[in-house]
Amino acid sequence: MENLPVEIIEKVLISPKISVEDMIHFSLTCHHFQNIVMNSNKIWKTKLFQKWPTLKSVLEQKHIIFQHEVRYIYELKKRTRLMLEKMPPKFYKKYEISDSDLHEWSIILHEREEVYNYLVLDLMEIVNTDEPINSVEVVPLNTPGNKTLQYYASKVLRFIRQLHLSKVWKNYISLPPQRQILEVGAVFVAQWCQPNVEVTVEDVRAKLDQIAEEVKEVLKTQHPNHSLFKATQEDLNLWRIENRAENQWNVVECRQLISVMREVLFQQKGFIGNNHTYYMPQNSFINWVLEKHQGLPITLAIVFEAVARRLGLRCEPISFPAHFLLRFCESQDPDSDWYYIDVFNFGQVVRKGACPHSHFSGSRDLFPVATAVQVVERMANNLEVSARQHAAPNGRIARLRSSLELLKLVNPRDISALVSLARLYMLHNMDTKPLEHFLLSQEFEVPEQAQRVVHMLRDYEAHHARTDTPLFGQVEAAQRSHNLLYAVGMVMKHLTLNYHCVIYDWDPVCLAAAEWQAQNNVDRLQLKHEQPFYNVLVEDGSHRYVAQENLRPTSDRGAIYLNDDVGRHFSHFFETHYVPNAEKEKEYPADRKVRHLFHQRKKLESYNL
Repeated sequence: MENLPVEIIEKVLISPKISVEDMIHFSLTCHHFQNIVMNSNKIWKTKLFQKWPTLKSVLEQKHIIFQHEVRYIYELKKRTRLMLEKMPPKFYKKYEISDSDLHEWSIILHEREEVYNYLVLDLMEIVNTDEPINSVEVVPLNTPGNKTLQYYASKVLRFIRQLHLSKVWKNYISLPPQRQILEVGAVFVAQWCQPNVEVTVEDVRAKLDQIAEEVKEVLKTQHPNHSLFKATQEDLNLWRIENRAENQWNVVECRQLISVMREVLFQQKGFIGNNHTYYMPQNSFINWVLEKHQGLPITLAIVFEAVARRLGLRCEPISFPAHFLLRFCESQDPDSDWYYIDVFNFGQVVRKGACPHSHFSGSRDLFPVATAVQVVERMANNLEVSARQHAAPNGRIARLRSSLELLKLVNPRDISALVSLARLYMLHNMDTKPLEHFLLSQEFEVPEQAQRVVHMLRDYEAHHARTDTPLFGQVEAAQRSHNLLYAVGMVMKHLTLNYHCVIYDWDPVCLAAAEWQAQNNVDRLQLKHEQPFYNVLVEDGSHRYVAQENLRPTSDRGAIYLNDDVGRHFSHFFETHYVPNAEKEKEYPADRKVRHLFHQRKKLESYNL
């Protein structure tokens, strides 16, 4: 084989069936092969793009030594694992992690331009690994599929995504208005609020392009002589990335296009307002709206406007206090006909003066066109309202934090949002110093309001400094009492409310405040407050405090795995129960025996069946 030409060996090695690890092992067989492998930039470039195809757009035009780049990526992966392993002992008692706690990750991002892409790829791989762990015992954090590793990887992923997106936003608002495209702003919102989902401008644009092509196909059958079919490819490409100052067609052809668009989007493709779960956050995410064909008025309007623009039409976004519509003016003539398109209600046309959401005389100048920044701000406000709804408790605090931090970025002088963010930080013992510095750096219309928030934060910091105990010290082992029947990690079913849950903490008696006990009728329980109470994670994403007499063990975990906080306490599910992570096991070591006995009993029952 040593006599084979180098070109043939290279061709074999760049086969997709040969992994990077295979290639390295091959290079160790002799000095000749090692020289070929180590000195061929072509081989390393091909291998890198085979293993991480999304990096092609980032690296393909760069003049670099690809072997060095692959080595750096693997070394970065090792460093990432080591940094993640330090997080559970440090943040086990902390519900929300401050950005300042993750500062070391921001340092890594400055090492080189491509590090952001490398880190995202690695963390996404960790988060999305669905490998079962077949062990009844506590497992190391770096075990593939470990929910605790995924929990902290998600926290870091959110942090570095939002650091990166803060720069993206600055670039976006620096563009001239004609280049501030609504769907790009909507993608930014979707990326900010869904750090564990890969949402790209390219994918969203491709889906909008496809809808525009479907509209053209129907238009071709109904109006084959429409001037759109004479448009140059250069014009079509420009309309994708630039806002229109006016329509490209005469009044009749505009009407034809609007009619066909309404037919395709609302009749054929079934885009519709989501009335049933209006406050669901996904209604604000353009990737989800394009997949499910339902959403809020504002996201549906962005879809409709984007398709219209691709076809040479100008639809103006109008932000009413209680609704969001598109205004369509058939020409620039002030006396020309104009109307609203209600995309939330099947594209219904609302004539001037007939909009039920306003009280105006009919002048189209009374309600100005919403800018791209204003549209994004309204989307952020919608997400804040959504996060405050108790109907969707899963990850509610994290969603509220993301929406408020988004508002802080988009409208830095929104004092109401900043007050809410300050209160959230204080409630969850987060670092408030960066927010204090931010408030002092801004100019507000009413400076006294900002000063009051600064004083509130300083009072909190002073109190925190006096009363704070070491949050990340040694975890003390809890002592079980004789009346405790259940253990951390056991899956339970509520006897009256029928939900599934998993125990992550317990008290020998009810330690809740008297007011809470009165509100929840603890005195009506058979054993009242003199019985164990368990903190549980519920399958709807909530946390609850439940009396022992209301719970019964089960091995059916239902949808508990959907609860965002499972990984904070447990590494994996094994057959009948959740296995605690290392920190939880240190806190409740005596629960292991109870958990194992339950597991053995269930196994025996299944054998007897």
